[in-house]
Amino acid sequence: KIAAELGPVAQEKGLTIGRESKDVEVVSTTLLNDENGTAVVVELRNDSGRDLADVPLLIDVFDAKGESVYRNDIPGIEPALASVPYIPAGEDVHWVHDQVLTVAKPASVKAKVGAGGEELSGDPPAVSVSAPKLESDRFTGVAAGGEVKNESGEDVERLLLYAIARRGGEIVAAGRGAIEPLKAKPKPVHYSIYFIGDPRGADVTVSKFPD
Repeated sequence: KIAAELGPVAQEKGLTIGRESKDVEVVSTTLLNDENGTAVVVELRNDSGRDLADVPLLIDVFDAKGESVYRNDIPGIEPALASVPYIPAGEDVHWVHDQVLTVAKPASVKAKVGAGGEELSGDPPAVSVSAPKLESDRFTGVAAGGEVKNESGEDVERLLLYAIARRGGEIVAAGRGAIEPLKAKPKPVHYSIYFIGDPRGADVTVSKFPD
């Protein structure tokens, strides 16, 4: 009776890429492992003259034998783990997936950018992020901390923050965090981003992506 009243139930679909993007290219990929898990960092470049949002991005993680042990095409996955929230025209961004779950030890990763994404005509919300400082304690580990200030005058539904740690030009740690919602108020909000990998002694940068 309930089924008859509700009708057909929509089935959640995972990410599929039919055509690869001609506008966005993969510059590099980095695979990070530690006792807390596995993360993938993908550097992308938007070669078009358009600001793009929600660009499909498929990652495939392999073990030492070349067998696929994780793909982010899982139905119901968080959208930001299967697409790039925002890539300005002519610029590079780093995208972080810090929830790679595998049984076998990951050894390599490949990434593919799908055609599509939403073209943005206006500017993203004005949000400022202070330079990160490393914070640590024995229970939660090392995190990048700082303050976020919403200067747009409007609430931001969700703000994604990606932290990248480089040592000698090499990415050695990465993580991501979110503030949701980021209220339109002058008082700054504290952020903390926890890492896969060890950021100590590295140069840490934080990128923001209003979602």
